[in-house]
Amino acid sequence: MAKKLLLIDDDPAFREMVGIALRQRMPDLEIDEARDGHLGEKKLRGARYDLILLDYKLPFGMDGLRFLEKTEKLRLDTPLIMITGEGNEDTAARAFRLGVTDYLGKRRDLLLKLQSLVEEVLAEKREQPGESRGAHAKRANLNSAISSVEFIRNYRDGIPPTEAGSGQMADAVMIEFEDADEFNKFSSFVKRIDGVKIQDVRILDNRFIYMLSLLPSRFEKMGKVFTTA
Repeated sequence: MAKKLLLIDDDPAFREMVGIALRQRMPDLEIDEARDGHLGEKKLRGARYDLILLDYKLPFGMDGLRFLEKTEKLRLDTPLIMITGEGNEDTAARAFRLGVTDYLGKRRDLLLKLQSLVEEVLAEKREQPGESRGAHAKRANLNSAISSVEFIRNYRDGIPPTEAGSGQMADAVMIEFEDADEFNKFSSFVKRIDGVKIQDVRILDNRFIYMLSLLPSRFEKMGKVFTTA
């Protein structure tokens, strides 16, 4: 059965380029388009999609983050990739907390990355149709050690505090590098960040990958003191 994708971006030329690139790799892929978040929300109310591609900067008072907030119940377990030319680590962290599967910057190699990532996400969805997005690690490709550290700190700080003993699971995050030097820098930085536990380190096809757990702050009832887990 053909997969169905919703592309939300206000630039018609960009939508056309993305459509051409994705159909080169996946000729049977069905692509619906929306030029703003309001139309994207309307399409979500009328159809189910296997993947959503969302631009961060959108017109008419609904940017990508606002769209994520308004459509949380509509999207359910639908994977969503946010694309941005202006975002930063704080935006990325907020987007992941709102359910984004991945986050890509508008760079020269965007279309190539998007081809591979869309194919990968749709393949995972086909292999594991019963799993919710909460079972997967949040994933970030931010290209530098410093930006990745800032992303982790922003994401961790946004995790709601929990009562001690509640047993809340940590958030899983995957940080991916293509540059060995940045990977090594990050390796020295990440060990000094409170509330972060290294789960796994992998090198696959010239990609350097860190799997991390970001622990929420814990709220201690006695004395109402916040401490870092």
